[in-house]
Amino acid sequence: MHHASTAVRSLALSLTLAGLSACSGLGFSLQSSQGGLDQVDQLLTHVERVQVESVVSKERAQGALEGLRALVAPEFKGDAAAAHTQFVSAVEQSMDQAEALQASVRPLKRTGERVFEQWTEDLESFGNIAMRQRSQERLEATRARYEAILTATMAAQLAYDAFNGDLHDHALFLEHDFNATSVGMIAGEQEALRSRAKELARRLDACSAACQAYVEFSAPRSEVTEEAAPAGDATPAQPAPLPTAPKKTTSKPKPRPGSQPQ
Repeated sequence: MHHASTAVRSLALSLTLAGLSACSGLGFSLQSSQGGLDQVDQLLTHVERVQVESVVSKERAQGALEGLRALVAPEFKGDAAAAHTQFVSAVEQSMDQAEALQASVRPLKRTGERVFEQWTEDLESFGNIAMRQRSQERLEATRARYEAILTATMAAQLAYDAFNGDLHDHALFLEHDFNATSVGMIAGEQEALRSRAKELARRLDACSAACQAYVEFSAPRSEVTEEAAPAGDATPAQPAPLPTAPKKTTSKPKPRPGSQPQ
């Protein structure tokens, strides 16, 4: 009897220790996942940075193109040297911005690779099959939006570098030969340059839209709520009152000349 009681106590102690060990392992797993949340937040920050650089790139490219248009316009009568210097400065700013756009993609790719690699590994840790399936579906949808950003950015980067190269050549050409004949030759190429500028703007807009789609899909719920309902505007708008029919008014007939009022 004594041996049976001892065996029961030993079994209970073993089960208790096993439960504590399992809880400890679960706690460590959940605690380590906090690093994953930080990486997800970093990835979102990098996406937003790429979006900002895309918008600025569009502005810089347009500014450089406007500088060239002003320089070769038929009505130009200003200081040629000063105008050319301003154009060169605009081209340099556009080229610097192209480098900034490219630089913003590097941390995006590094963080994205870590996030999706860890997410894929964590799928094996799910015990609930249905929950694992949902997580995998979210993973695939998120990664598709992430890859759309990379594809759009690469296309925009190629167009941006080519466009800046054309502007640089125009600036170099006019630096050594700025007269009526050379300006006329440059002016004849403006239509093709404007077409390339429109294509570049379209690609940069696509890049910005891809980033926005990712943010809307992956941003924390609180941030999405704040964007959808700005602070200080909690009171819902009241519907406008329905229009009412105008009141009918009756007027007394005017007395005829020479008649007495009743």
